[in-house]
Amino acid sequence: MEKVFEYLKRSLTISWKSVFFNFSQYLCFFIAIMIIQILYGMMTVSADNNNHVEYQHVTEEFSYHMVLKDLNEYQALYLVNDKDTVFKSDIIFEVVRHDENLNYLTGIITHDVYLRFTRKDLDLCEKRFRENYLPDLSAYGTEGKSFSMEKTQLLTFQDNINANRVAFVFITLLLLAVAIFLLMALYNIRLNQYKFQYGIYLTFGADFKMLFSTAFWELFVISVVTFLPSLGISTLISFLIYNGSGYGFLFNPLSILKIALFGLAVILCSVWTPMKVMSVKDPMSLIVTEDNSNLVTSPMRSINIFGEAFPTKYEMYSMWRFRKYNVQLLSTAIVFCALFIMGLYMADIFTTDLEYPRPQFVVDLSDSPYPYDDTMSEELYSLEGIRAVEIADNQVEARHKGHHMLVHHSDVKAFKNLVTYEGTEFDTKGEGYRASSDVVFLAMDEEQIQVLADYDIKGDINSLLTGENVVIVGESISNVPTYKYKVGDKIWLGVKNGQIRSVDTNLTGRNLLKAQIQYFHFDYIECTIGAIIYDIPSGSTPIYMNTALYEEVTGQKPSSTTLNLYVDREMDNDSVNALYDEVRAWGRMYGDVKVANARIALKNEIDADKHYTELFVCIAVLVLCISPLVWFFSQNLYYRKREKEFNILQSIGAIMKEIRQIYIQGGLCMAGMSLFVSIGLSYIGSYILFYIYNVVLPYFSGENVRYVFYMPWYAILISIVMSVFCGYFSTYLPYRSYAKYRYSLENGGAGGEFGDEE
Repeated sequence: MEKVFEYLKRSLTISWKSVFFNFSQYLCFFIAIMIIQILYGMMTVSADNNNHVEYQHVTEEFSYHMVLKDLNEYQALYLVNDKDTVFKSDIIFEVVRHDENLNYLTGIITHDVYLRFTRKDLDLCEKRFRENYLPDLSAYGTEGKSFSMEKTQLLTFQDNINANRVAFVFITLLLLAVAIFLLMALYNIRLNQYKFQYGIYLTFGADFKMLFSTAFWELFVISVVTFLPSLGISTLISFLIYNGSGYGFLFNPLSILKIALFGLAVILCSVWTPMKVMSVKDPMSLIVTEDNSNLVTSPMRSINIFGEAFPTKYEMYSMWRFRKYNVQLLSTAIVFCALFIMGLYMADIFTTDLEYPRPQFVVDLSDSPYPYDDTMSEELYSLEGIRAVEIADNQVEARHKGHHMLVHHSDVKAFKNLVTYEGTEFDTKGEGYRASSDVVFLAMDEEQIQVLADYDIKGDINSLLTGENVVIVGESISNVPTYKYKVGDKIWLGVKNGQIRSVDTNLTGRNLLKAQIQYFHFDYIECTIGAIIYDIPSGSTPIYMNTALYEEVTGQKPSSTTLNLYVDREMDNDSVNALYDEVRAWGRMYGDVKVANARIALKNEIDADKHYTELFVCIAVLVLCISPLVWFFSQNLYYRKREKEFNILQSIGAIMKEIRQIYIQGGLCMAGMSLFVSIGLSYIGSYILFYIYNVVLPYFSGENVRYVFYMPWYAILISIVMSVFCGYFSTYLPYRSYAKYRYSLENGGAGGEFGDEE
């Protein structure tokens, strides 16, 4: 143990002196590690506050864990009296509320019973309730009638916490990757400029263990120095974000340990690989790289620079010779500008998700003797707060019927993977057509058309009702714009009417559609596009049609047994709960009508108080601060290595004005390249997020939400200005330093004062 303490004392003492005696050399690492600690500190503190906010919302909303609805009197008394429980110690629930509901059509009274579990182990309580009570409840039920059981978020809260923990681990790994990339990039820049020094170390016997130990303890000392300020700043930012939520601010002391361990992991991973690579290098190959000037060129690539325009072409040759360095610098520095834009895009995604129209209530009319009609529609719309009533079961996937859609190739965007139509039953007249079975048919009437009013529509949506075979179409597949329709364009719906032979059931996607076109018979119905929807969610392309055309295409009559009810956006959760009782009362006028509350208003209130938008904006700004750090650190070291080269150029006749031009032209070149690289990387990064949220996640979540792809103009402008500014001034500032000290002994001069630039 004594040896361990002695090792720690010696390592920390040496590292402390090394870091602070060469403070300017390590300044960028202080800033970088501080930014990393602030980022992770914000995420850690916010994760605890998000759980706190969610718990407060849930406990305010629910005093019960489970509710059983539409029970008969005997079932309700069975729960209220709980006669099967003999000993008090066996009681697992208490009844906190008992409602009686009169069915106005049948005169039958049904009961809702709200239960609160009395033990801490809620999972065990739920298991015992299902095992001991549900069989008896089912046995006491009325023939032909069923009851429903609904778990509240108070019961499932622990599941939500577990899901939050999984998300936190994922975010931790993501931030870990970004932090390691940053520190490793900075350390590689440092190693690249100090190869001569490390070559000397290796010559005198240094190995990986020694190099790694030195690098680790130096960064460890820096992380210790920056830890408390970083913790304070991250906590303050989180406090400002969450204190206005109405539930106060929570700080978990475990956050201190998490941030410390995260920083330790980043340091370990960041120096391991660079030191491992350095330790196996040939010492002499590192030593000879001390001469890093443009004057050292391969004989096969030699150019007579004195025969070219100086200094313009000279610096152009330099940009090419150091192309590897330039590419590394641009890709490293500007990737953080791209991450900045991606962070703002993420903030916009969360805002879009909060504002996305989702049905608050789902009404099931399947057990009612009355179909949905105009009277029901008027009654529902008369309820204060109901914004739209959508019939949810009038849709058919084309592929499930063996159908498809044909469009002219000119109406398909480039590089879209649709099937080229090669069948014989549709007269192509020598022109190209594309086929797609990623289509869903939806029946619409005058009332239902109003549901589409929330979307971006071009054309006349009412033409669907007045014109013959007029349809409204979406322009996307899997939320990715695929078609370039114009109002008035034609599409053809292939309706299967027979087959030559069956197709392989193992086929999917394009191969399945090709086989269907080859082996099935189709009737093609020509349709005119009356309106185009540009921002509607689309796992498959939606095609809206009137009920007559829907029946002709799908072969089935429209039904209306499931209704989605949308409420006014500004309604709070208490108002939604009151409206829920009104909708249930309305349903009892038509028999056994079941109404489910999706609790979207509660979810939106919780998500709004989690402040994801503000959090991601703060993270994006912090990430953007990393870009100038990389620029100025790398360029400062790079141009310091070139100062001896500039001294040689002056010794053979170059004047200071020409040296100045070398710096300025190099800065302008980097600024120009950074402009294009910044836009390119930002576009790629934003599109990756767009694709993940629009195409990938719906496969797992089962919900399609349309997140429009765009790059915020203000974010692009900030990113471009930052990149161009850093590209130029990270070159110009080293010039000012060189011009001021070029006569110093350290710079190879005789020791004199700053002279004229001419």
